[in-house]
Amino acid sequence: MKQNIKGKFLMAASHLIVASCIISQPLYAQEQNTADDRKKLEVDIITVTASKRGAQLLREVPTSIQALSGNSLERAGIVEFADYATRVPGLSFQDLGPGDKEYVIRGTNSTGAAMVGVYYDEAIISANNANDGGGRNADIRLFDLERIEVLKGPQGTLYGASSMTGTIRIITKKPDATEISGYVASELSGTSEGGTNYNFNGAINLPIIEDKLAMRATGWKVDNSGFIDAPRIPSGPLENINNDKTSGARFQVRLTPNDDFTLLASATNQTTHSDGSSRFTPEGTMSFGDVGAGFPSIPGGDLINTDITRSPWDEEIQIYSLTGEYDLGNGTLVATTNWFERDIDFSFDSSPILFFFGVPIAGITYEPQSRRIWSNEIRYNSNYDGPFNFLVGGFYSKEKKDFDVQVLRSNGFGEINGPFSRLNSDDALSNADGNTFFGRFDNTQLRQYALFGEAFYEVTSDIIATVGIRHFNSKMNATQETTHPFGGFGPNPEGVVTNKFNDKKTTFKANLSWKPNDDMLVYANAAQGFRTGGLNQANLPFASGIPEGYGSDTLWSYEVGTKFSLMDNRVSIDLAAYLIDWSDIQVQALDDTGAFPFTTNAGKARVEGFEGTISAIVSEGVTFSAGASYQNARLTEDQPEPNTGLSGDRIANVPEITGNINIDVMQPINDKVDFIMNANISHRGGSQTDTAVTLDSYTTANIRAGIELED
Repeated sequence: MKQNIKGKFLMAASHLIVASCIISQPLYAQEQNTADDRKKLEVDIITVTASKRGAQLLREVPTSIQALSGNSLERAGIVEFADYATRVPGLSFQDLGPGDKEYVIRGTNSTGAAMVGVYYDEAIISANNANDGGGRNADIRLFDLERIEVLKGPQGTLYGASSMTGTIRIITKKPDATEISGYVASELSGTSEGGTNYNFNGAINLPIIEDKLAMRATGWKVDNSGFIDAPRIPSGPLENINNDKTSGARFQVRLTPNDDFTLLASATNQTTHSDGSSRFTPEGTMSFGDVGAGFPSIPGGDLINTDITRSPWDEEIQIYSLTGEYDLGNGTLVATTNWFERDIDFSFDSSPILFFFGVPIAGITYEPQSRRIWSNEIRYNSNYDGPFNFLVGGFYSKEKKDFDVQVLRSNGFGEINGPFSRLNSDDALSNADGNTFFGRFDNTQLRQYALFGEAFYEVTSDIIATVGIRHFNSKMNATQETTHPFGGFGPNPEGVVTNKFNDKKTTFKANLSWKPNDDMLVYANAAQGFRTGGLNQANLPFASGIPEGYGSDTLWSYEVGTKFSLMDNRVSIDLAAYLIDWSDIQVQALDDTGAFPFTTNAGKARVEGFEGTISAIVSEGVTFSAGASYQNARLTEDQPEPNTGLSGDRIANVPEITGNINIDVMQPINDKVDFIMNANISHRGGSQTDTAVTLDSYTTANIRAGIELED
């Protein structure tokens, strides 16, 4: 199977808008653009909170950050991660369908824990699928946002583990206690090789107590057609199996009793259903098969999935947050507690492995899984008049992950034939009427503690030196059991097995910035990134010599960059060059039998890269922006089997070159109506998978046009 990049972007590039409306009344003026906005002749001045030091101008933060404002997301029709990722140089991803994406920043990618931290306001929602480097990210729809911040390079000091190569922050719009506002929007579109898509979304902001208490509610419903066909389902072929049906809502309440204190409570819920995977078997490749089982191999083809069972995906996401902020005069104290809950029901075709071991029966693997993260942080950011200031904080999180594997007989509809059973009487190998091939569970608990801080010193009026440190300690415990071995239980079943792993590390950061004038910033940054280790499955059948766990891997990133503006702020340019040295990489290896993979630490890699972005006001109401990145990401040591990587090989799934060009237009038709347009061209260079399959380069083009009414 090959991941479907072409098909996914075929959908994104071929949207044909046949109906789109944004409805708002005059009392919703907060959401509209003022006349000054329409006529301004300088690039957007964006503030970010990525440094945890309060709001700062993006151009004054001495590190590589790209921010996309809520207005720009809305005008470009961006509603999910894949829509904006191509607009950020140095950010790429692997897309295996709804709810199953792996994020890659600056060319570092391997098996193991997530390498990119993801935050939803203050809540940690980083992925944790060790099979593909932290894939299976939560794909929350991007409606009613303040902005998205993409922090490039290690963020270990402030954001800790899994921010090894960068951090993505999704910042929602907050309640406003000064006036009523809101919007309603809908979109209807079509997908080539697919069907009809639609989405509805809207928000309402209501002051409850003027200037003190307000609430904001946002809702969305998205229905995207699939474009992958499954011709091998025994009961008959299926079309467009990788559809995406998502519904969600967010509710926030914000209390500001005085100018010094703010308390924000937030709740988000989202459900997603898909009928199948976005994987397909490329043309010129023969599928798996077994003639004796009645499933001979067939040739693949563009947008054709050759599985003989169905692979539905159902998930629910819940996020609850409470954040308080208090201005103490000489500094700000922030305390936050967050709950992230995600439940996934996922199935996939296990017939290939059964056929490989000579079992002429079609099978399906059902993997129900749940994840709970309770994260807490308290931090103090000083605001003294002198040259010295600091940020200090503490962090604690508790995570619980339950993971089940149930390999079952499939029926003629490509679905599970019957329920899972521990009993030998239901064993599918030894009983003609049996339904169960194999079963096991792996329940893991992870606790993390950390202390972190950064100190800032003004060497001169235009030079600032920053140093940072973070010390973390993680404790992982697992309970594992084979609930139905292949062939059934013997006379002495093994029972529950426990496994544990502890890890601790201290990481550092140093930064020097020079701001000779209001139009230029130059910086140099050295930072260490890390991700925690993990546990291997301790009681796999027939496996031999698998270690209990694997350690954290680390990297050092060295970066120089500049941000400057020209022509009275009509042109803004950001440039950065970096070198990354990565060691003790978390990779897959094979046990002594050569049949069972596990995760270990081995090998080294180096990434050399350059990134640049430019934004310019071409004329009144016309903005041009572009970005490009070059990444020379290569192994510097051979990797163990089953990996095929040798020293000098490119790191898997990392394109050397990416780039994008964007044009935004807002031109008044009259005093009440504006013409708006957004056009985008994005290019991703070719890459190779970890199995040496070549993925061709591709370019996508999008254009969106309409009118916007002031009232």
